[in-house]
Amino acid sequence: MNYQVFHRKVKYARLEIKNGELHLIVPPAVKDYQKLIDKHENWIYRKMSRINELKTQAEGRKLDFSRSNEAFKKIVRGYVDKISHEMGVEVNRVSFRNMKTRWGSCSSAGNININSKLAYLPESLIEYVVHHELCHLKIRKHNREYWDMVSLKYPDYKRYEDELSIYWFLVKDLN
Repeated sequence: MNYQVFHRKVKYARLEIKNGELHLIVPPAVKDYQKLIDKHENWIYRKMSRINELKTQAEGRKLDFSRSNEAFKKIVRGYVDKISHEMGVEVNRVSFRNMKTRWGSCSSAGNININSKLAYLPESLIEYVVHHELCHLKIRKHNREYWDMVSLKYPDYKRYEDELSIYWFLVKDLN
């Protein structure tokens, strides 16, 4: 399997899979990459099998290129207003960017960033991503408490997360 090595000032080595490629994030002194790969072989296999399954499912999905940029921004801002009011949270600013690895992000200052590629997805997934990011205004980390909050509105949030993963393979290379 192909992999990339990134030497960083970290205490412990870790593995990540980004867009179907294995990344080894290791302390500067680590040189035995194969030992790390061998140790986590089962995890790598499970993750790569899941990615291949998602890619196969992506073949059955279609992107919606009919939505204008302005219409997309209006939809997002509408959901931000509605959901933030329901949750009792304050949003400082909503920004739109082409992101390489995520659908959205949320800063501690209350700024929400939305991936512009989300415009090509079904509106139900747009609403879910907005809800997901606004939940971070209350709970920063993806811990059990956070997912419990998400599940109040989306008891089947894992299905939404799977759908977003499937669609990622369709949009990741779009400009």
